[in-house]
Amino acid sequence: MTAYDGLKLHRRTLVLDGRAYAVLGLRPGTTERFAVDEFHGHRQIVTHRSGALLLGSLLWGMAHRRARNTVLVIDRPFLDANPFDAEPSPAIVVVPAQAAPFGDRAARELRRRLPLSTPSEGTVRLRTPGFAEALADRQAWFAARPPRRFDGYDERHRRPVIGMRAGLLVLPGTTRWLCEWAVDIGSLDPADPGPARGSGRVYDAIHTDFSLEVHVFDNYRDRVTAARLARAQVTAEHPALRDPHVLRPLVRERNTDIHVRMRRDRTARRTASRRDAPS
Repeated sequence: MTAYDGLKLHRRTLVLDGRAYAVLGLRPGTTERFAVDEFHGHRQIVTHRSGALLLGSLLWGMAHRRARNTVLVIDRPFLDANPFDAEPSPAIVVVPAQAAPFGDRAARELRRRLPLSTPSEGTVRLRTPGFAEALADRQAWFAARPPRRFDGYDERHRRPVIGMRAGLLVLPGTTRWLCEWAVDIGSLDPADPGPARGSGRVYDAIHTDFSLEVHVFDNYRDRVTAARLARAQVTAEHPALRDPHVLRPLVRERNTDIHVRMRRDRTARRTASRRDAPS
């Protein structure tokens, strides 16, 4: 649970909308991957178990950052095509709302600079004090939280507004909200026998009222591979097809077929291996 406390992040200074921001990002050795999809008006972040723990750690660490005008970006190469129709994933930006104003113009200017390729100006260590304890007893941690009070960030909804901004998925949160999201997301485990859906490999609807869901698959990488194969096959069969509203359903249907076949083949290989193993 403490694997990401002390994780090194790259730091770059970017001037966005006339303001100097410290932009933090993952280092090349990071193996976790994320994907972003839109389904029925909701944005979905999709990942695997260690990706959920990393994302939760990043949210918690950003909630406790004291430096102003600091944002965190998850960008290529840490983004996969989404595991449903292999559409490219937008970058994810975590914004401590009380300490980092981040408007539409700043988002547009950041997007034009992505993927970040300038040399890092140094490293920042991710600090997550108390996160392991919160994950160890999630119910007790939430029970000890004081009742929510209007913090003045969003007058209409009294909560941060997550959504797309200039082609980026922006997660702006006050300290409280970032911490609560961190514990919710960091606790996700597809092996947990809790309120899973389907085959039990996915947990969803973490924050549907914020138009954001987080899914964790134990076979996330296989699903990404199947989606890419499906898109490659469908576009090869229909080279003139450009309308995404027609293309996406075809890719998703083919993806399902490929994924089922992959699981069937893997089961057959395991069965054969057990049968051929010496007794």
